[in-house]
Amino acid sequence: MTPLLVAVSLLAATPEKPRLVVLDLQPGAGVEASLTSPLTDAITGEVQRVGFFEVLSSRDLQSLIGLDRQKQLLGCDEASKSCMAELSGALGARFVMTGTLARLGEAWQLTLNTLDSQKAQPLGRATRLARSLEALRAMLPYAVAEATGTPLPPPPSRVLPYTLIGVGGAAAVFGLVWGALHLTQEAQLTATLDAAGSTAGLLNTRASYEGQLQSLQVQRWVAVGALAAGVASLITGFLLMPADGNSVQLAVVPAGSGLGLAGVFP
Repeated sequence: MTPLLVAVSLLAATPEKPRLVVLDLQPGAGVEASLTSPLTDAITGEVQRVGFFEVLSSRDLQSLIGLDRQKQLLGCDEASKSCMAELSGALGARFVMTGTLARLGEAWQLTLNTLDSQKAQPLGRATRLARSLEALRAMLPYAVAEATGTPLPPPPSRVLPYTLIGVGGAAAVFGLVWGALHLTQEAQLTATLDAAGSTAGLLNTRASYEGQLQSLQVQRWVAVGALAAGVASLITGFLLMPADGNSVQLAVVPAGSGLGLAGVFP
């Protein structure tokens, strides 16, 4: 068999990827429509990056089914399975991803849903909340994986933050202990110097004790420096601790008078 025929045979044996359509995010409460487009592009890029699907964006719909037909299909209720099935059939796509972006006080909430049109049931769902859109974008790999039922990405490395926290904690403890020890010795020497005038023969030489007092004062500043460096290292370590986005720290839950927020920010 010639190399060309081998290549053709291998290509024919390659399984086709299922097609997935990423629809534009719908703006929820407190969100302008102009804010959803960049995040929709980021979601489309993330689905494309993982490589499990042949991805179609909302821009692709215009060239495949026409703008008028697209508006007609997208104008129906997203919760309608028949509507999603019709859209999937028009595009030859098995999966359709929809989502919303909402503003809840100081939090941004992203919700993604993927429908399997062949089985008429959800493939996956993901909800993420963050203090900023930048933090929300960092969670997209995990949200997309949950919404599409694909493997989660590996968590980011925490070696540097943990190292900074460990070193900072050790330096802070050293500074506290070292400072307390030398403050005690400094107080004892000061008391000895104050008593020198009324206690004959107490001092070897005043200069020797004054030299020790100056040395202790230097050691005190060393302790203060170690404590400050330790605290700074601790704070830096906590600030650099990455949020892997692998769990929902905050969620919208039913409340007596409507909806409420439950959970904590990372």
